[in-house]
Amino acid sequence: MRAPATLPGQYLPTGVRGAAGRTSGPGGQLETVGQVAERAVELGIVAPGALTALDADDLREPLSYYDDDPAAALVDLLAELGVAVRVDAKSGGDLLDGYRSLFDSFAACTGGAVTITDIELYEGNAGERIRMLVDGDVLDWHVEHGDSRRYLDTLMVFEIADSLTPRADTDPRVFTCVLDADGDSGHVFADPTAFAVLAAELGVTLD
Repeated sequence: MRAPATLPGQYLPTGVRGAAGRTSGPGGQLETVGQVAERAVELGIVAPGALTALDADDLREPLSYYDDDPAAALVDLLAELGVAVRVDAKSGGDLLDGYRSLFDSFAACTGGAVTITDIELYEGNAGERIRMLVDGDVLDWHVEHGDSRRYLDTLMVFEIADSLTPRADTDPRVFTCVLDADGDSGHVFADPTAFAVLAAELGVTLD
């Protein structure tokens, strides 16, 4: 998997157009990786420079190149373009390392609009909790791991992601959760109105 492009922290307003033209109009069918990526640029979801993260040959591939499920494919494409995070419940080892890696990815998606640091797990009076600094403010949340220490608390991740918003009042971007056909989740950092347009054009339903 190629590393996602680093995006600037400033918000790109809806209507920014990429340098490369699309073969379909804004209301037309989006079929290829390149068409979807360029539409995301037009809607202000992705910075134009982020398209360099994609190989030229990949741009001509159908979106199903990423996944047969449009929701999963959209999340994976936008993750490669630096504005989405795919949540894998398996920690792959130490839980704290898993949470740190995951929330580092959330922060990277924002290009500096949201900072997340000092993540730690600890035992509170009513069970295990996670604590972190979000834009310098303490965020403290209950977590549940059950009998297994191999899986992240994805409900907690969903709840915290919903609260990760830029401090700037002029920046409307938030993390929108996208569920694929397998029930796996991804989170896209974008103006929700612009992202809803892109999702609708691809037939992806948002909760």
